Amino acid sequence: MRADIFSYRYAKEILQHPDHGDAWSEIEGFLAEAPIFIYPNKSKKNPRLDIVQQVMNTYFDRRLGVDLGWDYHPLATRIADSGLTADFRKDFGGLIVQAEVQFGNMARWYSDVFKFQTAYSQGLINLGLSIVPSRGLAVRIDSNIVNFERAVRELPSAELSITLPILLIGLAQDENTEVVDLRQTKFRKVSQITGKGKEENRWRVVNGYLGNRDVSGIGPRSPTGTMPSLQANNGEEE
Repeated sequence: MRADIFSYRYAKEILQHPDHGDAWSEIEGFLAEAPIFIYPNKSKKNPRLDIVQQVMNTYFDRRLGVDLGWDYHPLATRIADSGLTADFRKDFGGLIVQAEVQFGNMARWYSDVFKFQTAYSQGLINLGLSIVPSRGLAVRIDSNIVNFERAVRELPSAELSITLPILLIGLAQDENTEVVDLRQTKFRKVSQITGKGKEENRWRVVNGYLGNRDVSGIGPRSPTGTMPSLQANNGEEE
């Protein structure tokens, strides 16, 4: 996908510094490779909705939490029993990046920014990476979904309270974006993929796709494949 960038407090300049080239290269790579998972007519009330948010999330869980070795759901604070977890975190040779992937309601993005600031203020990270859809994708997910254009307008208003560098990424479909039509799978209803307790089916879809399986052969009896594991050390003091 195409990645539009907004650099808050010089986040892009930090990531593009020669000392951190591996971080920048890795981030660029997994964003460019990301597909879009759709289920046409997933909503009877709104025919323009087709992007499946839950599978998009699972895709990034697999890419970052398994393939690229990011810590998966580490605590965003040193308070061990807080339950406040980040999506991902990785140490790139002294530059510690926390990533939040948000394809949900706009209110959840504000929570992501709070988690960045919390982790930064407690010395757990140096930089935040916020990955959200462009408006063009957001309106295909649901109503009031976070979008890059709105986040760009609102983030600078918190300049006096949000003090860490944040690289805000807006994902947009371009001519190189692969579109995976989940209606072609053996899941006959979108609820078989998105419904409560259907997480394993989402992993069947994502791991099947990444394993180059024909999408028409992926269904309830497909192997779930590899999933990320929670980190033993979630940010507590050693």
